[in-house]
Amino acid sequence: MTIMTRWDFKKIEEYYYLSGHKTWCPFPRKLKKKLLNMYGQEPLPHTWTEQDIHEGSRKIIIE
Repeated sequence: MTIMTRWDFKKIEEYYYLSGHKTWCPFPRKLKKKLLNMYGQEPLPHTWTEQDIHEGSRKIIIE
């Protein structure tokens, strides 16, 4: 069972900065709230994998 936590946001923000997006700023609160609502709990009876969370969050961040 995998869910997204606030710690995951920190890791993703650090990744974006270190991967070459030097002008990039931290996620806005709206985006964090949207991602937590989407991936913060398991969608029973289904489960999230880490790949589902990373790919889905990447698509939302790019929007």
